Amino acid sequence: MKQPPAETDDLHPVISELLKTKFNTEYRIPAEIHAFRHMMDEFTRIASFSEVESMSIHEMKFAPDDLPEFKILIYNADRDNLKPVLIYFHGGNWIAGSLNTSDSVCRTLAEGSNYVVISVDYALAPEHSFPIPLYQGLEVIDWIKKQGFYYGINRQKIVIGGDNAGGNIAAGLIHLVSQRRILTLQGQLLICPALHYRFDTPSYCEYEKGYLTSLEIIQNSYKAYLGPYANAHSEFASPLLTRNVSHVPPTLIFTAEYDPLRDEAELYADRLKRQGIAVVFNRYKSVTHNFWLMDSILNTARQAQKEAIVFLKKINEMTYAD
Repeated sequence: MKQPPAETDDLHPVISELLKTKFNTEYRIPAEIHAFRHMMDEFTRIASFSEVESMSIHEMKFAPDDLPEFKILIYNADRDNLKPVLIYFHGGNWIAGSLNTSDSVCRTLAEGSNYVVISVDYALAPEHSFPIPLYQGLEVIDWIKKQGFYYGINRQKIVIGGDNAGGNIAAGLIHLVSQRRILTLQGQLLICPALHYRFDTPSYCEYEKGYLTSLEIIQNSYKAYLGPYANAHSEFASPLLTRNVSHVPPTLIFTAEYDPLRDEAELYADRLKRQGIAVVFNRYKSVTHNFWLMDSILNTARQAQKEAIVFLKKINEMTYAD
């Protein structure tokens, strides 16, 4: 059932028109999961575009003994010049999205920052559940430590990031790394991340439905991801539960004004700051969830991506200051 367009004069005109389309449809998860996946693929084909056409891109397949097989794309590899690396997890509510839906963003970030960018095609729910995507991310990190040199990756400079569910995976992975590996990460990039299996913040009440996502979709997607186990209160599934965040590297967090997920991400940014973590934070006004992917139709998305590039460059130069 399509949601009525939001009634507010503050929404960006492009967003207001988008809310009148099929992309603002409410899906029943998991019953209509394939329709949701198709919608996200179509949305990014229309809304996402990168001007970066010529770039080295390598595909690699991982087949761990104890995890589902998965692929990565490696952007901007240069064997003759060591570069920092951004490991990127796409959005899609843990149940949708692919290497294709994050392609535009990864190209733009790689070209603008001169990082190697690794896009992870992690296993989707409900076919595969938590914590599989985190351990697939850990596989990528272990591979970087052992073989990243052959793709021009500086294994001492690893940044982890993602949007939406990908931001959830990235934040959870950073906590997992702190417990399972002796490794200092260089940075974290979180775009409109889901960070807590609770749905009681003011932004959930204000933007419950009709803003390109909804309380019901997020709740049911979370349930599909968590699977049959009581994982909701794990800090790896709900990173906002982590009280001691001293291990978290310099972080960029973007939120969208009209997004149910807004407040939990802002609470996380505040917690990081209070514990002395260097944080770049920006709430983008007049936009909704998924604005980050709208770089073909929305100047705000391009602005946010440029700001992320500045952040990546600064932490690489080790001159980042709070």
